[in-house]
Amino acid sequence: MTMPSLFLAHGAPLLAIEKNEYTEALRQLAEELPRPKAILIFSAHWESRTQAVGTTESHATIHDFGGFPRELYEIQYPAKGDPKLAEEVMGLLEAAGIEAQADPVRGLDHGAWVVLRQMYPAADIPVVSLSVNPSLMPAEQYAIGAALQSLRDQDILIIGSGGTVHNFAYINMRSNENAGDAWAVQFEEWIREKAEAWDMDALFRYETEAPYVRQAVPVHGNEHFVPLFYAMGAADAAKTASRKHISFRYGSLSHVIWEFGKN
Repeated sequence: MTMPSLFLAHGAPLLAIEKNEYTEALRQLAEELPRPKAILIFSAHWESRTQAVGTTESHATIHDFGGFPRELYEIQYPAKGDPKLAEEVMGLLEAAGIEAQADPVRGLDHGAWVVLRQMYPAADIPVVSLSVNPSLMPAEQYAIGAALQSLRDQDILIIGSGGTVHNFAYINMRSNENAGDAWAVQFEEWIREKAEAWDMDALFRYETEAPYVRQAVPVHGNEHFVPLFYAMGAADAAKTASRKHISFRYGSLSHVIWEFGKN
């Protein structure tokens, strides 16, 4: 079985210590998938102009947030790196004409370890982290994922971690309602329709075609949305999409699981 690629919302950092409908869905997903040989993860919280590839042998846990309970800052996710796989990633990118640079020191930011801790709490699967570049055109982000899709045949799990609806201006932290705001639901349903049809022309033009796009994806704040394109690119040969889960927190912060390229 070829490993699928995934887009996962990493939500707020509190997700790391919560038990709810979404964390249960993440755990269930890990049980359903074949055990990965290694994980490649594009995180919204690592931005770079040139595609960066983490080559470290051992990851530090980066607590890149503030104002949360002490318990969050005590969490460690001591996953090993995989320098050999990182070298292969660099080679695939360069073969596709994509400039890449090695980063031998960066650890795992919360965009990576929050979801990985829920799925693989033992931290016993090697992880290679990758940056995103929100300034690229969506087709270019997709092409980066597509350059790596052959790794899925080697039992490598490719994940884009971000959030399709992620705008602090519209989040109501006092709301614990599971139901999303109507506009957020509409935006997510537009994404579902286009992704399931693999209508990349429409998805690449999401900024002008999607309903309520500026509420969902703020101007100069698309870094959480674009990991979707990296993950979809990694399933370019199969072009299949399934939304495995959707729920909401704080009125509009969406928690989604997308699975791409499943046989």
